[in-house]
Amino acid sequence: MEIDPTQRVGEQERVRTMNMRTLKKRSLLICVLGLIALISYEVSCLVPNANAIPAFARKYGVACNVCHVPGFPKLNDFGNQFRDQGYQFGAEVDLPTHESITMGYWPVSLRTTVGYQAASVRTDGSGITTGGFGFTGLDILSFGTFHRDLSFGLVFTPGLGSAGFGTGASDSDLETAFVRLMRLEQWFGIKSDPGTYLLNLKVGKFELDVPFSEKRSPTLNTPFTMYHYMPGTPYTANISGTSTSSYLNPNSFAIGENQPGVELAGVKKTAITDGFFRYSLAALSTNSFSGPLSGCAGGTTCGTGGRNINFYGHATQSFGGYGIVTGHRIGVFGAYGNAPTMVNATCPSCPAVAGSGQPFTRVGTDVSFTFDGQWNLFGAVMRGNDSKNMFVSQGIANAQNASWNGAFVELDWYPTQLPLIGMPGWLLSYRYDIIRNDRQGDPTFAKNYNNVDSHTFLVRYYIHQSSRTDLAFHAEYNTYRTVGVGAANVVPGGGACAPTCGNLLGQTMLVGLDFAY
Repeated sequence: MEIDPTQRVGEQERVRTMNMRTLKKRSLLICVLGLIALISYEVSCLVPNANAIPAFARKYGVACNVCHVPGFPKLNDFGNQFRDQGYQFGAEVDLPTHESITMGYWPVSLRTTVGYQAASVRTDGSGITTGGFGFTGLDILSFGTFHRDLSFGLVFTPGLGSAGFGTGASDSDLETAFVRLMRLEQWFGIKSDPGTYLLNLKVGKFELDVPFSEKRSPTLNTPFTMYHYMPGTPYTANISGTSTSSYLNPNSFAIGENQPGVELAGVKKTAITDGFFRYSLAALSTNSFSGPLSGCAGGTTCGTGGRNINFYGHATQSFGGYGIVTGHRIGVFGAYGNAPTMVNATCPSCPAVAGSGQPFTRVGTDVSFTFDGQWNLFGAVMRGNDSKNMFVSQGIANAQNASWNGAFVELDWYPTQLPLIGMPGWLLSYRYDIIRNDRQGDPTFAKNYNNVDSHTFLVRYYIHQSSRTDLAFHAEYNTYRTVGVGAANVVPGGGACAPTCGNLLGQTMLVGLDFAY
C-alpha cells in the first residue's frame, strides 16, 4: 500500500514534536535533580551532629532519613552536623518566625515501641523468666531554635505503671531540659567560617557527649555496659537477677546518665583532614546520684544523695567526613569527680556535701571507621578507678581502690549496594560489651567478681518514613554473663562472695514496632 507523502510528513512532524517534548521533560528533570543536588551540597557544607526528630522533618519538609542512617534513631554525618550547629542549617528557614512555618506548627514529637518482650536471668540453676506484650514507655520530645544561634531541648518521660512490658513502671521525669547559646565567639568579634561553631554554651540537664550516644543507639533493650557500670553492684539488664552478693559503693556516677550542668563545646571544619574537630567540656552538678552514706545514727549507712561538681570532657578528630557514614574518627574522653560519702552532720536528712567527697576517674578513647558508605565499625575503651576511701566509709576492712576496664565494639551495616539485589531500609547490628575488673574495693571479693560479657544482635527494617511519621520493625536479642555474683556460699572467715559463687546468666529478646510521630 502506497503512503501519501503528506501523511508521511505529518507523521514525521508528530514524532519530532514528541521527541522535543520528551527532551524538554528530561531536561527539566535533569535541572530539578541538579538543583536538588546543589542545594543538598550547599546545606551539607553548612551543617555539622543532629537531634533530628519528626518535628524537624515537619519543619523543613524532609523525610527523617535525611538525618538518620538509614532511619531513626541513629544519626548520619549530615544529622550529626545539624545537631552540632544547634539544630540549624544557617539559613533563614531556621528561624521559628520564617514564613514557611505556620502557626499550626508544633515542635513536639512522640516515640514509643510496642511488641513482645521476653527476659530471663538465672544463677546456679535457679532464676526468673518473664515475657509479655506491651510497650517500652513514652518519650515526649521537643528540640528547636528560639532564634538564630539560640536553641533548646526538652524530653519528658511520664510515669506509666504498665511501661517496660510489665517488668517495671517508668519514672516520671524531665530527662532533658537545656538552652544552648551558639557561636559565642562572635560576641568577642571573632569571625568563623561556615560550618565552624567554636564556642557554644549549654545550660541545664542533658546527655553527656559520650563516644556514641545511647539516645541515638538502634538498640532498645541493651545499654552500653561501661556507661553504667558500678564496682560492687552486680550488672543485670531489664530484670533484676537472683544475686545476693555485693558490697556498698557510695559512687553511682555513670557517664551514660543525663546530668545537670553546663557545657562548653565547639566544632570546626579542618581542611587538612577534610574532617571535623569537636570538643566538649562540662561541669556537672551531682544533685542526687551519691549512693549509701555513712555517719548515720548507730554507725549504720543510710540515705542517698549528694552534691558536688564533677567534670567531663571529650574531643574527637575525623578524617574524610564525619566518621559515621563517610571517613573515620578518633577521640579521647574522661571524667573526674568526688562522690560524697558522709551525711550532712547539721542536717542528716539533707543531701550530703562535697566536703567528705572521695575521688573517682574515668578515662578512655574511642574510634569509628566507615566502609563503602554502608558499614560503620566503632567502639570505645575506658578505665575506671574509685578511691579506697569510698569503701572505708562503708566500714569495709582493708579497703582498696576499685579499678576496672570497660569496652565495647559495634558493627552496623545498612546494605544499600548489594550486587543484583539492594536492601534499602534495613539495618543489621552486632555489639560486644565487656567489663574486666583489676581490683575490688572489698579485698575479700574475687578479682574477677562482676566481670561482664554481653552480646547483642539487632535487625531493623524501616517500614515507613515521611516528614510526619516513622515506623520500623525491630528485633533485638541480647545474652550476657556476669561472673561470680550468684547466690553467695559464704565461707567462714572469708568474703561475702567466695570463689564458689555462681555466674549470673541473662537473656532478653524484643520483637516489635518502633514508631515516632
